[in-house]
Amino acid sequence: MSEENGNETVQQAISRLVVEEITGLPFERVNATIGPLATKYFSFVFSINVHTFNGSQSVFVKIPKKDLRQGSKSILPISPTDRRMAEDEALSLRTLAEQWQSEDLGVSWVRLRSVYPQYNAIVTDAVQGADAFGVFRRLDLRRRFGSKRDGIRLREAMTRLGAALGRFHQGNARNTVFHVNEAIPKLERYCHELGASVRSPRPSHVIQALKSIGDMEIEAIEVPTLKGIDIRNILMDEQDKLFLFDPGRMKRICREADLARFIMTYRILYWGSGLFLLGLRPDSKAEDAFLEAYYRNSAPPSPKLLSLFLIKEQFKHWLTAIDSLRRLPWTMLFKRLVAATYINPFYKRQMAIELRKVI
Repeated sequence: MSEENGNETVQQAISRLVVEEITGLPFERVNATIGPLATKYFSFVFSINVHTFNGSQSVFVKIPKKDLRQGSKSILPISPTDRRMAEDEALSLRTLAEQWQSEDLGVSWVRLRSVYPQYNAIVTDAVQGADAFGVFRRLDLRRRFGSKRDGIRLREAMTRLGAALGRFHQGNARNTVFHVNEAIPKLERYCHELGASVRSPRPSHVIQALKSIGDMEIEAIEVPTLKGIDIRNILMDEQDKLFLFDPGRMKRICREADLARFIMTYRILYWGSGLFLLGLRPDSKAEDAFLEAYYRNSAPPSPKLLSLFLIKEQFKHWLTAIDSLRRLPWTMLFKRLVAATYINPFYKRQMAIELRKVI
């Protein structure tokens, strides 16, 4: 059986289970619309819309996979890593349902409906909305052309996101100490990987500078952080309500890990469009609004620690950007031009700014 046919069989089996659980009726007696199976980098996803006399219900099905950019693109078999990813995400959604208290801000996580371990499938409520990444980009573009209203909408959305994250962290916080030297080995691995693709001394200079302060200890706050805290994992509806999805694994580390993840996805708002070649940057006031709202709902900031975690994210983003560029169907000459004129200078500038705040 081909991968495509095998995946279709699994999708049909999951759909049957979901529809029968929702309605309590045999699958054949229900009017249900099954959406196409889409392949993401780290999951298969599809939607199900069930029509009954009482109205319609829509759900979203996600089947986590280790990495679908390379190797087999088959749902089965389920590897131990695949299973752990699904279990971690389901646990995160259950925890967030109990501890994320921000409906008054119009910022919510999608609701977990069911889990089907035999297929490694996670089922959540489907949410109607547009990708916030695209919405925020359009708002920022219109702000650039003089629309104060759109600039305010962007800052208000970022403010609510910062406040919601601050509330969640503050309710689960404890004091700790961050040791700079413990972070260096992972950064060195990123630096080594970058060295295979990027002809720049900047990454190694950053590592050497951080080693010079390796003995530094910084008072910090440890919280449950979310691997998937990312503007690309947010939907925004017509009333500007924000719905977050794909939280990923939850891990107790410094709160700055979540702040840095979120900020870096905001700073690359124009990536994925031709506009990124113009070197456009999103409104810094919206980023400031996010952080200000966060700290109003949490403990005071630790600027050095945030800069250290931003450097870590910049290493990761730089690697991802180079890998994504490599996979594009462009000529090698154009890829090299994009890397040399935009990607590499962007991350070198970002790292230089944050390093100055640390050293």
